[in-house]
Amino acid sequence: MTHLIHQETMQLKASAKIIRKFIMTPDRILDYYPSPIAGGVLIPDRAIYCRGKSSISMLETVEAESNDNKIVVKVTVANRLKPPFTKFRIEDAVFFTMIEDWKIEDVGDASILIKTWRDLQQVKMKFLPMAYVIRRSAKAESKKLVTAWNKAVESI
Repeated sequence: MTHLIHQETMQLKASAKIIRKFIMTPDRILDYYPSPIAGGVLIPDRAIYCRGKSSISMLETVEAESNDNKIVVKVTVANRLKPPFTKFRIEDAVFFTMIEDWKIEDVGDASILIKTWRDLQQVKMKFLPMAYVIRRSAKAESKKLVTAWNKAVESI
């Protein structure tokens, strides 16, 4: 059963093809990531990481649930983890996981992105209201994403 945390609809000035590439590009995720420091590729076309002041997130595509119009991403968040960053080290230090659905619809030369945050699994500090924190963060991140990704498209 799906447990919805939040959903945002965003209009972007890029084709769905470009947006699909942005989703698994560390620099594009760092455009809106909270207090971004660095990012990188863990497994080409499958898993990336983004590091901020308070945590590190691994984004992995869930191939079995993804298709041409939707990319499903499992987000694994760890805190207090020092480099080097690997898939296994991030999983071993997990704080929480969640799923992000990135549904993309072409609208001429632009697209509509419907991003859904769902299925939170809190592993550590279960007393924290993480669904509330994610919801607040998602609203702020969505505005940053639209601005940054529309600007990034101008340079392509």
